[in-house]
Amino acid sequence: MNKIMPHTITPASWQLHHADLTKIRTEVFMQEQHVSAVDEWDGLDEHAMHFLALSTSGEAIGCARLLLEEKDKNKLYHIGRVAIRRSFRNQGIGHQLMQFVIAYCKQTAPENTIYLHAQTDRRHFYEILGFIAEGDEFIDAGIPHIRMHLAP
Repeated sequence: MNKIMPHTITPASWQLHHADLTKIRTEVFMQEQHVSAVDEWDGLDEHAMHFLALSTSGEAIGCARLLLEEKDKNKLYHIGRVAIRRSFRNQGIGHQLMQFVIAYCKQTAPENTIYLHAQTDRRHFYEILGFIAEGDEFIDAGIPHIRMHLAP
């Protein structure tokens, strides 16, 4: 794999980075994967933490979203909306972005479980990062997914 890393990965907010986040997710999820607007824009973005991967020229090339959830009085980090623009894939950027998000979670609240719903064809990508699949596959936005949590 060719390892060309972006200039930076940075925390972002919906309020300040809406245009870049929208552009990436529209391109990757809605145009490439045919996810509907109803499924993509779920109303959770304004209250989520976001992350942007930027090229060396400052162009937004990838993103991820982090939600803080509570289940049975346990706090959980839910990573989602992980996307890298097509022309920047297979360069290690997605891996670097995920490592940054995971490090953020562990630094901010190490006691929180970290989980995600991986598209099943991306399962191996997340396993390399330390995620373990759990439960049965399910369909979300017309795409097969599997729930995965980060091994402690």
